[in-house]
Amino acid sequence: MRKRKRRTAGSLTYFLLGGACLLVAVVMATGLTTKWARVGVEHLEYLIPVLILGVPGVVLTFRAPVFGVSYGPAGVKYSGLLGARSYVWADIREVRVAVLEGTVYSSDVPELVLASGGTDQLHMLAGHGSGRTNKRVKRLVAELEAARAAAS
Repeated sequence: MRKRKRRTAGSLTYFLLGGACLLVAVVMATGLTTKWARVGVEHLEYLIPVLILGVPGVVLTFRAPVFGVSYGPAGVKYSGLLGARSYVWADIREVRVAVLEGTVYSSDVPELVLASGGTDQLHMLAGHGSGRTNKRVKRLVAELEAARAAAS
């Protein structure tokens, strides 16, 4: 079995949104520095929107391309928004679909049931269910479960 990589459906959206936030923050910062060069630095509160847009813009722009899950004979590696986790197949007892209920809609999330008794939900790979199972999440869970079964 070869190693496979599955990207999230929204990786491109997160990348473009992060790029837009970063672009707006850079344009605002450029405008502020030219204004400060003329009149002097007096109002640092103008820097707040730059920080509010710039920090998430940087995180989304540089993390979005690595969102997803990689799996192969050795185990599974999940890359989310702020970090990555990896497990060997011996540490995973089952892969299933967990349903996260909300007030407006529900989300289907791949969930790893660990041999230690805990669970790990792969939130960046979630899909909206709208009352029925999301086909993309269901297919991913089936692939992960097949890879786990083949490795054990």
